[in-house]
Amino acid sequence: MNSNRELWQRLVAVEGIDGAGTTTLTRNLGESLTRTGIPFITGCEPTEGHIGRIIRKALSGEKPVQPKTLAMLFAADRREHLYSPGGIRDIVDSEKIYITDRYFFSSLAYQSLDAEWDWVYRLNNEYPLPGYLIYLGLPVEEAQKRISTRGESEIFDKEELQHRVSASYLKSIKAFRNQGMNILELDSREEVGAVCEAALEFLHELI
Repeated sequence: MNSNRELWQRLVAVEGIDGAGTTTLTRNLGESLTRTGIPFITGCEPTEGHIGRIIRKALSGEKPVQPKTLAMLFAADRREHLYSPGGIRDIVDSEKIYITDRYFFSSLAYQSLDAEWDWVYRLNNEYPLPGYLIYLGLPVEEAQKRISTRGESEIFDKEELQHRVSASYLKSIKAFRNQGMNILELDSREEVGAVCEAALEFLHELI
């Protein structure tokens, strides 16, 4: 385990299995920070960049790729997300907060379904830790109910896979628990507003 990773205090990562509400929480945090006037940017992984668009096609099943290829695409997209001009590094260096809907913990959870966890870890070994990690826990059965209302699905949405992803998330968070991050685990079965309020309280020192 690399204990010498940089830690970017103004980087906030929101994680959870599909259906947990990571996108909703990221949006709600953004709306709350807008009202306070605190400078921030929100983003997501995969990004809207050219590599991210390839990933989205792979996730939808439109353009299948090999599992390790997908893991490498995620790592490449993440590098662009972090280090491209105007990317996360530039934003946090300018004293703004950056909130990302998913980060490399998602790769550890999802790409380790078809590749060794340690291999996925090494693929993302150079990337900094977020100062704040929010994990939205949700039983797989409830996640499946939420996913079924979307009208579209991705390759990892099957119930059996989601159980494995959930277990891998917990393994990944445990592996990084003593690496300097502030970590909050929330039950996303709670009312949406209550989840956001708990997250804002967690981020109180940052904002």
